[in-house]
Amino acid sequence: MTEFSNADELERFERRWKFIFTCFAVILAGALFEHMLRHPRGEEAVCCYSLGAIAFVACLFSANKLRDSARHEGVIGGLELLGEDLSPGDLDD
Repeated sequence: MTEFSNADELERFERRWKFIFTCFAVILAGALFEHMLRHPRGEEAVCCYSLGAIAFVACLFSANKLRDSARHEGVIGGLELLGEDLSPGDLDD
């Protein structure tokens, strides 16, 4: 665990990792929505899945650095969206 000599260092550490988490969480959310709503194919799918995987790992890493189990569970819960069917359905519906 990282040692801090004063409260200012702790605050800067938390602020930095919260910013990193937020940036990668936005990328992960974008990749998940792209996957669920547009069903990318070809190069677009490779880019979507690659960015999503990198963002997923970065989110987990930053949540671990912050020692924040709620953020960690939120990221894991976001992956549960992959099982949801958000397609518009058939034309007969």
